[in-house]
Amino acid sequence: MVKVKVERSHKEIVTIKIFDHAGYADAGQDLVCAGVSSISVGMMNALNLLVPETCIFQLKEAYVEIKTKQSNEKTLLLLEGMLVQLKTLQESYSSYITINDQEV
Repeated sequence: MVKVKVERSHKEIVTIKIFDHAGYADAGQDLVCAGVSSISVGMMNALNLLVPETCIFQLKEAYVEIKTKQSNEKTLLLLEGMLVQLKTLQESYSSYITINDQEV
């Protein structure tokens, strides 16, 4: 199961961590993993292009981390948009993706 952990400070996203495999299908055929990868890598590219230097990215096998260095309205809006996309995916594939959104 893909796990998404969202950490907030004063209701603003400070970190999004995504890890593990969905197990929906075999590697290379897993639509849930492909969707999560597309959303997360696309958002890292958007953040890097539209609001450079505001986030730190970590990308490894079955692991993505986006951490804000400095929050601004654009960065926060993009991260909230990413979370909406992941929640939309979760609505269709709730057995394969879980989202934990918490204040730290």
